[in-house]
Amino acid sequence: MLVGAGLLTPHRNRPQVSGFWRGTKWEEETCGRTLTLIRSTGLDVRAASTAAVGPLAQAANLSVTLGDFDGELDLDWDNVRGARSYQIQRSPDPVSATSWTLIDTVTASRATVKNLTSGTKYWFRVAAIGAAGPGPWSNPVAKIAP
Repeated sequence: MLVGAGLLTPHRNRPQVSGFWRGTKWEEETCGRTLTLIRSTGLDVRAASTAAVGPLAQAANLSVTLGDFDGELDLDWDNVRGARSYQIQRSPDPVSATSWTLIDTVTASRATVKNLTSGTKYWFRVAAIGAAGPGPWSNPVAKIAP
């Protein structure tokens, strides 16, 4: 059905693309299934990329609480605008510049750290990761594992 063939009446509010109407059921059913197919038609598949939000803010309000089981601690912090994921580091006590170890990368602003030694004091810190790279580390917080 091409407009030029007189088989389809133009609609004022929809832009025409290669004789079909963008946003129609045809486009959704035929092209919506495969990104490769959509790209092969020359249609835009996403909005233009936006610039990175700039440097990420420091992860704030990190709290460490007792987990559900012995040897577990729950970490929770505020979301950081523009963050795609968060890196979590742990350090034994006492903390030094080289004592930090990456223990996990998560997409939510919370995590449970497992397999800790009960009665041992651990320090934790979190950094947001975004399109422009990592943000600064949160203030470290310590807790003794149950």
